[in-house]
Amino acid sequence: MMRYTVLFIFCLAALLAGVSPAARSQNGKVIELEKADSLKGLVIGGEEARELIGNVRIRQEGVVITCDRGLQFLASGRIVLTGDVTVTDDSVTLRAPRALYHRDMRMAEAFEDVRLEDGRTTLTARYGQYFVEERKAYFQGRVVVVDSTSRVEADTLTYYREKGSATASGRVRVTGKAERVTITGGYLRHTSRPPYSRITLDPLLVQIDTTGGREDTLTVTSTIMEAYRDSTRLLVATDSVSLLQGELAGRAQTLHFFTASDSLLMRGTPVLWYGQTQVSGDSINVYMRNRKPWRVVVLGNALAASRSDSLFPDRFDQLSGDTMVMRFASEGLEEIDVRSQATSIYYLYEDSVGNGLNQSSCDRIALTFREKKVQTITFVGGVEGMYRPESMISRREADFALPGFRWRHDRPVRPRIGNQ
Repeated sequence: MMRYTVLFIFCLAALLAGVSPAARSQNGKVIELEKADSLKGLVIGGEEARELIGNVRIRQEGVVITCDRGLQFLASGRIVLTGDVTVTDDSVTLRAPRALYHRDMRMAEAFEDVRLEDGRTTLTARYGQYFVEERKAYFQGRVVVVDSTSRVEADTLTYYREKGSATASGRVRVTGKAERVTITGGYLRHTSRPPYSRITLDPLLVQIDTTGGREDTLTVTSTIMEAYRDSTRLLVATDSVSLLQGELAGRAQTLHFFTASDSLLMRGTPVLWYGQTQVSGDSINVYMRNRKPWRVVVLGNALAASRSDSLFPDRFDQLSGDTMVMRFASEGLEEIDVRSQATSIYYLYEDSVGNGLNQSSCDRIALTFREKKVQTITFVGGVEGMYRPESMISRREADFALPGFRWRHDRPVRPRIGNQ
């Protein structure tokens, strides 16, 4: 009789301590029951277990778990948690309606309306895992991460606490609150120290503005997009860059978008279109005001061209120089100012019949526009000119093009906006 009494006391002590004799050998990863309204011992599938009911509070070293009900398997170390589950590790709190906690792995699995908070960031998802020792979290299914500056959405996300970094995949969407800029893509890598994001797999940048009751959307596509969220507030698009905003369209190898100052710096054989005008140069800087074009500066081998007449598809009026400045007003393009080795080619017509061309060169050429048509042309400093009759240029228009001229047929079209 004494033998059975001692055995009963030993098993009861192990049950109340929350660990079986076998579990005590698991590197000291002991589960402590700090609180429960009631406790019931069970044997399920040959394994000792206990049911914890009401105001449950469990601890494993620095991890504290609370819930309404818990079912703890003593040998395997698995705990089934239901009802207002919270798992707290330092400043991180994981919440869900139901969860599993794995004692030996020191890992929590959460299901349904999962929520993780660390004081600065809030994350929600349909499913999540939190690894205590690795300080890593994995989430999938409608993942949303919100902090003071941005919102991130994705199909899956992995977060590394120690590094302050995260990776996301699937239908990734990053929205900057201050800039009202959204970037979508297939893969995201993010670090918080320093604040930096890199998006690949068909990234698309969208900035929507409805000032004055008229929507004017900026879109940018590229192979890679990077966001620097320090004081510069810089977005960099790299490789096969295209942009569109209103009548503006462009292509380049790289684009630097300073969102605070609304500046777009195009590099790597950039080309810009405005209405029917094509502009190229070594570099092109686009400056905006109230999200509308204000000034375009072309530096090095600047060249602007537009089709001269729809009846003569091979004829293009051209304007070139070392530098070019395009100024805009509320009605659109207002002025083009070309300086240093300025040269122009302008085709002439009489009653819709070709009548030769004028070629002029000087220190500066300035064009003014009204209702999208040339109003005045001014030539300044060392002016030289030449007229070529129609008989000389007919069907030989390419022979008289300015150096570097090439009419492009790859003007960007509006991309599909929305989740990819």
